[in-house]
Amino acid sequence: MRESRNGFGRKGWSVVIFVGLLFMISIAAADLLNVSPKLFEEAYGWDANGLLAYSSVGGWLGVAATMFFGQWVAAKGAKTPTVIFLFVFAALYFLNGQVKSVAAYGIVVILLMAVCNCLNLVSTNTYMSNWFHRKKGIALGFAAMGIPACEAVLVPLFAWVARVGGGIGEPFTVISLITAAIALLAIFIIRATPEEAGTRPDNDPPEASAQNVSDGQSAWTVGMLLRSRQMWLVSIVFGLFMINSSSTMTQFVPRVMAAGSTMTEGTLWLAVSSVVGVLGNYIIGSLDQKFGTKATVIGFGVYLAAMQFLLAAATGSKAGTMILAVMTAVLVGGVFNLLPSMIMQIFGPPEFASVNRVVTPVVVALRNVTFVLMACVLGATGGSYRALSIVLGCMTIVAILLALRLSNRMIGAPTVSRGHKTDTHRLNQNRPEGMTNEKS
Repeated sequence: MRESRNGFGRKGWSVVIFVGLLFMISIAAADLLNVSPKLFEEAYGWDANGLLAYSSVGGWLGVAATMFFGQWVAAKGAKTPTVIFLFVFAALYFLNGQVKSVAAYGIVVILLMAVCNCLNLVSTNTYMSNWFHRKKGIALGFAAMGIPACEAVLVPLFAWVARVGGGIGEPFTVISLITAAIALLAIFIIRATPEEAGTRPDNDPPEASAQNVSDGQSAWTVGMLLRSRQMWLVSIVFGLFMINSSSTMTQFVPRVMAAGSTMTEGTLWLAVSSVVGVLGNYIIGSLDQKFGTKATVIGFGVYLAAMQFLLAAATGSKAGTMILAVMTAVLVGGVFNLLPSMIMQIFGPPEFASVNRVVTPVVVALRNVTFVLMACVLGATGGSYRALSIVLGCMTIVAILLALRLSNRMIGAPTVSRGHKTDTHRLNQNRPEGMTNEKS
């Protein structure tokens, strides 16, 4: 098939689809917790709510896991670490259906959640940063459709197999086989960089990427990044967005039930939000491409904050709560495509892996505050979802104010001369976006 100069090209589209599948299977580790603990409760009499605590522990282990995984990817590239962790993921999914004790369940779920963070925040974003520079917004918009697709496809598939299979092991085995198939796809079809596939970033002609030559070394050290105000701004802004996103999805069904809906109605509306969310991710990607990442991030935050305050006002109204809950959930997946896009805009695509190894652990640590925050607010207010929405709305306003300080152009790492840091920057600081050196 002839490659199109104006589109992603056949090879570029294969990466977009692969990353979408990677999003879908990794997000499933969290999404399946909506139904899987109940299966163990029915089969073994274990407390379903108690089982959820292990996922929170896994989230904190994910902070250390993403630090290790991010360093590995930065040193060796995305392919080998991703393939190995996908096979580990497949094995953990299978073992999840075979456990016979609460202790064994806890160990498997903790490891699942830790690996989940590595795949959906490091692997996905590294592949996309390697392949797309100028077209990163729209490409990420398409790839992130895998996030709502998980709730629309994998969760119902899991529930259906559990119902017709008659056991706990069968649905987990199906998810395990899907994960292994994605790993094989990564081995035999997908390449980590366009150079390995014999093409160029964004499917550009040779003259458009003539300056994309890399020395293979990152100019950013961990110490430089920890001293970088922009690194901390990106991490905190998106950490707060992640708290909003996670809280919205985990309390979606209980919220609409508290407004007078049944669990069946709540699950149906969640599915509706997931389907519409596919379009929502495309919209976010298109806005990013047209208006720039910083402006889209700010607009995204305004939307999330407004929806939370409107939800607070509508609490008690069944119709209003369901409609606003769907409107809030539709765009929460956009945080996953805006985060890598923002990193690429500020630090440049060639530096993505080096920067992401520091940003991701901070974002994961902040996201892990979600369950503690929800427990504290709901516990202190007698289960008031109105209060929770107000808190989330205020936190999102803080994120918006911080987002105003994000850089709107690419910055360079400080250079070191005779052991002392200077004020000079790398040459790519003033290059147009997408014209920086491509890391191999």
